[in-house]
Amino acid sequence: MENGRITAIAVDDEVNPRKLLQVLLDWNSLGIEFIGEAANGNEALDLIDPLKPNIVFTDINMPYMDGLELARLVREKDPFIKVVILTAYPEFEYAKQSVRIGVHDFLLKPIQPDVLGKLAFDLKEAIEKETAHWNEYRKIKTELLENTFELKEKFLLDLLVGTSSLEQLNRRYEYFFGEPFQTCCSVAVLDVHAEPNGGEEKNLILSIGCKRVVEILVHEREGVNVFHDNSGRVVIVNWGAAIEPEPIGEQAIRAIKDKMGYQTTVGVGSVYDKLNQVKNSYKEALEALRYGKFYGGGHVISFGEDIRLVDSAMDLKLTEMEEIIFFIKTGIKEQAVHAIDKLFLSLATTRGATIEQAYSLGVHFLSLLLLAMSELGFSQMRTDLLNDGLYNRMFGCQTFNELSLLLSELAKEAADNIKGTRNKKTSRIIDEVLTYLAEEFRNPEVSLGSVSQKFHLNSSYLSRIFKQEMGQSFTDYLLKLRIDEAVKLMNETDWKAYQIAERVGIMDPYYFSHRFKKVTGVSIQEYKRTSQK
Repeated sequence: MENGRITAIAVDDEVNPRKLLQVLLDWNSLGIEFIGEAANGNEALDLIDPLKPNIVFTDINMPYMDGLELARLVREKDPFIKVVILTAYPEFEYAKQSVRIGVHDFLLKPIQPDVLGKLAFDLKEAIEKETAHWNEYRKIKTELLENTFELKEKFLLDLLVGTSSLEQLNRRYEYFFGEPFQTCCSVAVLDVHAEPNGGEEKNLILSIGCKRVVEILVHEREGVNVFHDNSGRVVIVNWGAAIEPEPIGEQAIRAIKDKMGYQTTVGVGSVYDKLNQVKNSYKEALEALRYGKFYGGGHVISFGEDIRLVDSAMDLKLTEMEEIIFFIKTGIKEQAVHAIDKLFLSLATTRGATIEQAYSLGVHFLSLLLLAMSELGFSQMRTDLLNDGLYNRMFGCQTFNELSLLLSELAKEAADNIKGTRNKKTSRIIDEVLTYLAEEFRNPEVSLGSVSQKFHLNSSYLSRIFKQEMGQSFTDYLLKLRIDEAVKLMNETDWKAYQIAERVGIMDPYYFSHRFKKVTGVSIQEYKRTSQK
């Protein structure tokens, strides 16, 4: 039933009965229109799909296919189509049996207008009632789908806050995703560097555009949800260890820069295996995001060995002093010094400000700095600062500028120590990874993911520091190890290529052949011919 119109077709192997049926009543006054006719069951079936009639009037006796068989096939195609059988009196009992296969009703020939009129009215009423029910069902289904989307997004937002119990989160996850939570997850957050005075409406449109770009990038990936957090940032939740958010983040940064002209930064949190820990990954992603933005954006920053939360319950909105400590912890001494200068300049130009207020600010700074040193494992530096008469030096300052210079020197010293120690730690990690690869590269299970898991590192973090230290990617380095070993085996044995491939940890011979040529510059066959000369 389309546009309030009920449609019908007439099926009879005789022309006159077909035509008579269509003129016995004023069908238009009933809102019923005949849109086709057929001389047999086969022709009628060919009309069902293109015309989609609501009613099929069919004679029971026809060549090739009788009316009952037609009724059965029509009902298989569309159970909502009403089939009416036309029959002569001797076939009355036979026609009654047709009702059992889903025929709506039957008419006895010769057709009486009053009987046909009553049947037409009943058909119209039944079809309109079914249509109303179907429309109501579709409306309810649409509303439910819309509400489900909103409820699912609310659930995802609740995960970031983590106020619900683990049992509640598991139950809601199973409802929205259709299966129990049996994997792990991590959170990435993308933020755009919008114009400071762009206006709320413009920033909202920009945020929606960024979300749409990310959705397009991940639409073919299973296990990824994209939504806005309460601050309008784009949140990407990755379900499963196989999904690495760093490539998604890098693609998003490039796409938003190319298509929208804006710089973005992506922060990536650690992987967790419980739903009530998603909030931790989110907080880590925000910390990494701030770290990246301080470097001017355009980066994917993973929370790892170089960035840690001081307190998992800390307020995400840093105070000015906490921001300075953050700069120090991440080794960005220039930003720390700039923030200290700005803070004390603001205090110095405030009417009525006293040196005592500056001392109070300094004490707060030193307390946070010493606490950070302890938590980051710099106990000796903390002891040295205290033994150096730190507080006496501070209270010996006579001006805002002297105090600002002292705190700046302390900030630079602490930042340099943290950065130097971090670099040493990074080198140590890479040394351990290289040793492990040298021993295990023949194992086909060895990959960036497996090595990251073994050393308890975020795979994105390991990928980044490996490239910084080695000047090439982890994947390229591992491939070079395997190909070098393959070359050695080719020189020392008469093994076939697939045997060598398996020996060096590459199980796909085609992939091995392709990568061999990429690394050495020649194919396996060419290398063997050359080495035999």
